[in-house]
Amino acid sequence: MADRIEIKKEDLSALYGRFRRNPNPPRPPARQPSQHGGKLKQDWDTTVADIKASRRVSGIDTDNLMVLELVSDALSATSLDRLLSMCNLWIVEEVKLPQSEKSKLVVQFEDASAMSTFENERLLYMQDSSERGTLAPGQRRELFDCIEEIRKLKRDDRIGQRLKKHLDSGKTLGNDFFTVNIDVWYNGDQGTILEIEAQIRSALGTGGSQLLGDLFELQTLLLGRAKVNEFTLNVLLDLDVIACVDFPMETILHDYSGLYAQDFTPVVHNDLDENAPLATVIDSGIFSGNPLLSAIIVGEEDFDFTENTASDLNGHGTGVAGIVVYGDFSHIFNENPIFKPLVRLCNGKVMHDDGQGNPVYSKERRPEQIVKEAIEYFNEHYHCRVFNLSSGDLDYLYAGGRQLTWAGMLDQLARDLDIVIIVSAGNQYPDLPDFISRDDLCQKVRNQLLNPAHRLIDPATAALAVSVGSITRGATPDVRTGITAIAAGNAGMMSVFTRAGKGVNGAVKPEFVDYGGNYSVSQITRGTSRWRTNDRLMMEPTTNHTNDKSFRGWVGTSFAAPHVTHYAARLERLLEAQIDEAPSANLIRAMLASAACCPDELRSWAEDAVDASHVGIRAQKAENRLRLIGYGKIDDEVLFSTADDPKHVTLFAEDELTLRSLHLYKIPVPTEFINVKGAKRISIGFAYNPPTRMSRKEYIANSLFVEVFRRTDAEKLLNFAQKKEHGLEEDADAALENFRKQYGAAFEPGSTTIQNSTLQQRVWAKGKTGGKDLLWDENEPYIYILITGKERFTHAEKEIPQSYALAVTFSYDAEEDILLHQKIAENVSIRNRVEERTRIRERIQNQG
Repeated sequence: MADRIEIKKEDLSALYGRFRRNPNPPRPPARQPSQHGGKLKQDWDTTVADIKASRRVSGIDTDNLMVLELVSDALSATSLDRLLSMCNLWIVEEVKLPQSEKSKLVVQFEDASAMSTFENERLLYMQDSSERGTLAPGQRRELFDCIEEIRKLKRDDRIGQRLKKHLDSGKTLGNDFFTVNIDVWYNGDQGTILEIEAQIRSALGTGGSQLLGDLFELQTLLLGRAKVNEFTLNVLLDLDVIACVDFPMETILHDYSGLYAQDFTPVVHNDLDENAPLATVIDSGIFSGNPLLSAIIVGEEDFDFTENTASDLNGHGTGVAGIVVYGDFSHIFNENPIFKPLVRLCNGKVMHDDGQGNPVYSKERRPEQIVKEAIEYFNEHYHCRVFNLSSGDLDYLYAGGRQLTWAGMLDQLARDLDIVIIVSAGNQYPDLPDFISRDDLCQKVRNQLLNPAHRLIDPATAALAVSVGSITRGATPDVRTGITAIAAGNAGMMSVFTRAGKGVNGAVKPEFVDYGGNYSVSQITRGTSRWRTNDRLMMEPTTNHTNDKSFRGWVGTSFAAPHVTHYAARLERLLEAQIDEAPSANLIRAMLASAACCPDELRSWAEDAVDASHVGIRAQKAENRLRLIGYGKIDDEVLFSTADDPKHVTLFAEDELTLRSLHLYKIPVPTEFINVKGAKRISIGFAYNPPTRMSRKEYIANSLFVEVFRRTDAEKLLNFAQKKEHGLEEDADAALENFRKQYGAAFEPGSTTIQNSTLQQRVWAKGKTGGKDLLWDENEPYIYILITGKERFTHAEKEIPQSYALAVTFSYDAEEDILLHQKIAENVSIRNRVEERTRIRERIQNQG
């Protein structure tokens, strides 16, 4: 890709904050004993007594599970991470307690020694000791001052959200049997699964309650379903091995649809062959009788078993499939449109129609298990590597803390199979605010998107999958009904129903947005108004699942996601043809990110949103934008540009980084590109696939960072790093910041803003006269892209190099042809992939 210098990380670790610290920090000032001190002693003594009296549960030592209730936001992330590492414990659950200023952490101690370490620190805290134990006195105070209660897990901790809502409402469970989800603590030892299942079956007894099928294995949990009555439900809730019991989800989405009047027979020009792009739709099935889809499906399988057919009896899956195949149906309103399919399909049916027009999952098995089986099947038998999942659990919103269960399963699959999974962000039916004008309405519904009700749902928080939110295509309501209506959002702005981020540990989610429809508001007499969710002109057009019409309109993020799936499937085949081997999922994701852009109007509209929960003085414009629209909408003209395209050039690389080293790419920036009289842009897309751990708050095991420098050279970077490493700078943090200000290139967002995202984008954008910041005296301009990283916690794979992909896209908007491709190619060292693979094999053989 470019000139790359590989340097041992020890030489440059100072760039990322691994500075030498004073080994003897000054003692913190004396303090008054905490008001919680007496309660902590009582809580701890009671908890230890409970542990000594309890028994070890098969499969996991639940004796070492403990609940810490904290004053919310009082404990810094740094202090919490220090506690976890020094006391050998990790977080298995983190939730904010409702109607309270407290947070609940469920922590797992490594062993009895770890509990003793924690107990010693608690005793030093109770004595107000200035002695340094595992923690420094100030660190110890910060921790224990925030703890309100220490206790063992109890039955209330095992009640899931839907079950809790039912019980709190005062409703009875009745005398009949009903189905519940069960999550079971699990230590990863497969030899204990049968023993755990036997224990649960024994607890359920022989009176009709039963475990439905086998337990389904994830990293730190076993998932299953059980048929229970009120008595056996209570038995489960008192069982130590149980992590959670909840009702199965029912409604999975708020999508609305309506038929189009067009009744012509579509003209389809299909020239796809067996090497054409391929994607799998994991949904309610696909109706192959639609002439637009009849010759496109290469494989199908029913994993739901309810309707005994792989065909779509609901319509949701067929609507998703049409966009995956064709990408865009907006031209159906043109005269005599012609349709050209670009992607072939696999049909993984995982849902059925509930009889009321809603797609639902089976009551017999967990959705996580069904979806996993479908993905593994089509990957193994059809070698499919791009998957679309447009469903989710509306009751499980991500509010911080541990990764959600379904999302964790997708992350594990994405890494193990090296596949790309595209997930819809989810929908939230919006409140209709009082408004005095259309502008007032648009602003209020935009601001609602930052409310807690619009947070991402499971599995849209998946760290290694791609999540997609919705923007509007049209803003002209259908007035043929005779009812006055106004659109709730301008064209190209966020849809009123879409969900917003962040993801785990503040990761950018959703990463992209695309067209998913719009709502309008009907203004009825006497000042009353209501939402119109099926406005024909503001829906996203796609294929229908019955023979009466070929086209149907849909509204929802479910139909924004397949636009990105369409791009990913086509991109996979184009890259495979170019590099003569299957591209990694990292490379596909990085290329998607490098081609995403955010129009100025959408950017401003998102940044001007008001978060009602924000209490700071400083406006969070960049954060609002990333929460609402991520990196923007993928530009297919940029993504699929060729060598003949004079205005778009993309460089890319795939590599592996040892966490104790760094990679440095020197990228030339032609002077002609800087001086061209037009808008210009350099977009960096970066993706990596770290191991994930559901048992850790940090979740992703490795963090990789991307920094961009200009007007400097490798020698100056090294000299700066070595000065920091040898402690020659008094204030290392300030020195680093000054170095960034002096030599950092103006790429947004900042590296620290997106460092917890496994898919990152950095953009340098200038107008007609901008770009001089990259010029450097008489030197030929270039930028350095530096990639390094660290492990977030100790894990078994920390010595294995971390795979990543980098894509750098140059683009400009001007009539002039500056021979961009030629200029860059003249100065870029293109690595011969065949020779590189040969060198790698020789190196491995020599080492052996």
